[in-house]
Amino acid sequence: MDVLGCVAAFAAIAFFYLASSHQRLLRHPLGRGARLAAAALAVVAVLAWVASATSLPGFFAALTALMLGAVALPYLVWLVRPAAERSRR
Repeated sequence: MDVLGCVAAFAAIAFFYLASSHQRLLRHPLGRGARLAAAALAVVAVLAWVASATSLPGFFAALTALMLGAVALPYLVWLVRPAAERSRR
């Protein structure tokens, strides 16, 4: 369940990031459906972590996994597509 919680949290953050107008990976941000999918995946991540641990530690573990994804994903995008390459578009 821990792996499922981590995967769901990272997928949720990826959808949130790709639906944002500030994302730098796609030409145009994803639509409203991506935000709904991100919210559903965030709930799945919380439920998976709560099922793995007890209620409060599972909740905070899910929040930690979501925060880690939110911090790491923009850096991963920066590594894949540096700023100099983005300005040439």
